[in-house]
Amino acid sequence: MRRWGYRVRLWWCPNCNVPLRQDTCGRCGARGVEVRFSDPSDIRPAFKGDIQLIKEAMKREFGSDELMNELGIREWRTYLNRTAYVDDMKEVIVGAVVVGRLFFDPMRLSWRWRLSAYSLPIAAEKDLVRKFVVDKAKPLQILGEGGEEGEQAAVLDRSGNVIGLAISKRGRFRVQVVYRGAEREEPYSGNPSFEDLAKANEFRLRWMVSKAIKRVSVLAERTGLPVVVSYSGGKDSLVALDLTVRAGIEPVMLFNNTGLELPETIENVYKVADMYGLKLIVADAGDRFWEAVSKFSPPAKEFRWCCKVVKMAPIGRVYKEHFPDGALVIIGQRALESIDRSWSGGVWRNRWLPTSLNVSPIQEWDLLTEWIYILKNKLPVNKLYFMGFERLGCFMCPASPIAEYSLIQKVYPDLWEKWEAVLREWRKKLPVGEEWVRYHLWRWLSPLAQGRRRVEIWLGIKKARDWREEYSARAGIRVEGVEKDDTLRVRLSRPLPVEGITEQAKVLGPDATIREADGGVEVRVGRARLTIKGSELVAESPSRREREETLFTALKLAVRWERCAGCGNCVTWCPTGAISIEGGKPEVDGGKCISCGVCVEVCPMSEVFTEKLIVSQIVGSHKGRPRKPSSASITLYKSKRQAETAEAKEAGAHEIGAFMNSLDAPQ
Repeated sequence: MRRWGYRVRLWWCPNCNVPLRQDTCGRCGARGVEVRFSDPSDIRPAFKGDIQLIKEAMKREFGSDELMNELGIREWRTYLNRTAYVDDMKEVIVGAVVVGRLFFDPMRLSWRWRLSAYSLPIAAEKDLVRKFVVDKAKPLQILGEGGEEGEQAAVLDRSGNVIGLAISKRGRFRVQVVYRGAEREEPYSGNPSFEDLAKANEFRLRWMVSKAIKRVSVLAERTGLPVVVSYSGGKDSLVALDLTVRAGIEPVMLFNNTGLELPETIENVYKVADMYGLKLIVADAGDRFWEAVSKFSPPAKEFRWCCKVVKMAPIGRVYKEHFPDGALVIIGQRALESIDRSWSGGVWRNRWLPTSLNVSPIQEWDLLTEWIYILKNKLPVNKLYFMGFERLGCFMCPASPIAEYSLIQKVYPDLWEKWEAVLREWRKKLPVGEEWVRYHLWRWLSPLAQGRRRVEIWLGIKKARDWREEYSARAGIRVEGVEKDDTLRVRLSRPLPVEGITEQAKVLGPDATIREADGGVEVRVGRARLTIKGSELVAESPSRREREETLFTALKLAVRWERCAGCGNCVTWCPTGAISIEGGKPEVDGGKCISCGVCVEVCPMSEVFTEKLIVSQIVGSHKGRPRKPSSASITLYKSKRQAETAEAKEAGAHEIGAFMNSLDAPQ
């Protein structure tokens, strides 16, 4: 099991009834009591939208919301801590005690409430749940028949004490949790205000702000680069922007409008730019996504072609035009957003923009500190956060939990209907059942993906679909035969446009040659020979790796020639300007091409579509082939001047990184 790089240390003031990020309360001076919740304990205040979701969940679970008053759930007394679950689950904390868990049921497609050791006895006393009396509770013990799927019940001993929680699964109540006789914790009392919370954490907040401002100031001074704040319309980038301005820097704001942002986000971007009086540059993808989805099929967790189309392409063009010699990019990234980020540092370089340096001044910030800073300074935060949204960005991102889709459906029904129309169209093409749309199974490319199978099994679909059928339906190409011995022979369901390979042959290698041979075409690259006759491709070489790479790259060139999405990534990132898009086709100038492979790597049709849907069929695995990150991006800065600049800045980055180590230690 993967662990967090670090977790938040939290205390609770028993007098003021507020969480603390320091061991002493800054309001009353009392010593805080250290508390622990599920890792990484990144708690935040519950806002009006969250309270409303809890209320709806209570009514759905128990037929009434009277339990809310009993538990004292209200603003500035209630906090949420996101925890591991198949979709979205949050521990609900009142007075330092977990009084329950708010979770989204992906089967019922609704928010629900899970009782805790504290709230279960109250629910039992109010007759909100069934009760089972036993001598001794054992995990998974069957207590009785009946109950709706997921219905909760209290397990009592002969004296009437609650000793466990039972859940109805497939028509049987089973013991889910056994309470080992620990004395029930009582929440701290008191009704604090936001001002109480802010005052209690004042010293910690000042220290975090000082540290963040110092990080930005030092980097800006040492690099001498133009400062750009990557602003998304979300809270993290807002705090990063405000800290940059507090450092006495006037940055440029850069917003990537993917064409999939919510109206409030667009509104917030322009409002913030106007409020701070900053220059705003928009990397606009326009309708690229909606135009491309008909060619690619819907994106999925392991099929993220959309990022190259609506993010990488427009952002690349902006940097090339406005910051050709690099920039200091301020990014609102927090380590506690994910396990991967919890192990990363606060200063790094983007492999595609090596002359630019990225820094996150809020890398070690937790949500509690962040929200205190936002509200204390009255920053113009996106109002979607107060409506129950946890994250902002592309509204139908396949990496989002289903819980967020339910909010989109509720708040923006027309927008979601537009997306569902696309899904329904693709459902017929694949073809798959209605559950693919209704239960959001489109989020997984492979029918064998664990998450997808979990839902299907619950729905009674015992056998997984043939992944090859779905892949070939998406691609419009089926791999009908593969032979591997001293050659690699691949038979496709239809011929590929040979001119797509011949017109881009220099991409295969600097010594690539082409000639007609036996009614087909023969391509030679180094020791490899590739013969193409109709729908058959045969690669020969002493090296298995050379055979595969020659055939796969040729396949990618042919597919992108045939189905170019016009994103322009190849044109933007080619280091020698050797490629252009003419008549909807990528044209390669053989005199300029240096065979670096960058245009293939940045192309979503090559590197995502072909690699995932066609190459996976060739290698015989729905997961595709294991691959290491390509080093093609180093060719982006080949000229002597650019190489020297990058080398000097890299040396500077090492010096800065060493300096920052003392600031980056998690507290």
